[in-house]
Amino acid sequence: MSWTAPPGAWGAADPLFLLLIALGVEGYLGGRALRFAWTGNPRRALAALCLDLARRLNRRERPPAARRRRGALVAGSLAFGALALGWTVGLVTRHYPFAWALELFVLVLLIDQRATWRQGEAVQGALASGSLVRAREVLRPLAIEAAAPADIERLDSGGIVGAALEALGRRFAGRLMAPVLWYVVLGLPGLFLQQTAYVMAATLSVQDIGGGKGAGPGAGPYGDAARSLARAVALLPDVLGAILLSSAAAFVPGGRGAAGLRRAFKGNGAAAAALSATLADVGAPLRLNRALVVFAVACLINAGLIGALALLRLGF
Repeated sequence: MSWTAPPGAWGAADPLFLLLIALGVEGYLGGRALRFAWTGNPRRALAALCLDLARRLNRRERPPAARRRRGALVAGSLAFGALALGWTVGLVTRHYPFAWALELFVLVLLIDQRATWRQGEAVQGALASGSLVRAREVLRPLAIEAAAPADIERLDSGGIVGAALEALGRRFAGRLMAPVLWYVVLGLPGLFLQQTAYVMAATLSVQDIGGGKGAGPGAGPYGDAARSLARAVALLPDVLGAILLSSAAAFVPGGRGAAGLRRAFKGNGAAAAALSATLADVGAPLRLNRALVVFAVACLINAGLIGALALLRLGF
């Protein structure tokens, strides 16, 4: 088969329809056995690589400028590798018969909507049972990217709800909107670049590795380049995430979408701030439950927008 065969020929599939299928599959199976033993977790494997490189290259006895250069070299190399790998995989999936199944599998692995919702539901269930210890335990994997484990252990019920809402908004922007947006814009190269930037920044921002004391191996100037790349890649998805979450609040009793939009652009983390602000007037016992509904509705709106784009591509 010719490498120049157009997408859609010989059993190929339009990327937007693949994305829609992936959203449906993850929406049904997310949080269950999607990471098979022979695939592992792609984000976890990349995080392990980032940590290993940081431990080797980010020595505290080196000058800050040298650490910054090493970190920039690592971040640039991993970003370039992600683009190259995405381009290679995309070349195969677009031009070999039925190789789109590989692309679909990759999308299901890297998009996260139902898995995040299940983690939020677990926090809600633990709070409903009256166990703060259990609630903190299930909150930890949901909020670990923004809150240190020691800080989570000190939270009361109100703090747990607030941290869960912030984490849901952050995850919606970082693990759903960002992969979707960059895949729509640049295909697999964009998706792989976004995932690499996200994992590098999350890994190198961790302050307490393995329960130890002090800053993690990626702390200091070494992680500056990775964090800058992640902020650039996440900016537009974060704004879009805030808009979708605020729009979804209109379908939930007590939701205030306009308040969410106003709050979203006053500080860092637009989507996280928007989700908290849209439910500011909802009573504490119902706040997390309503946030999960807003999250689910926003996921449906996102899928609807992808479907509309797919129809536009077909000329409807």
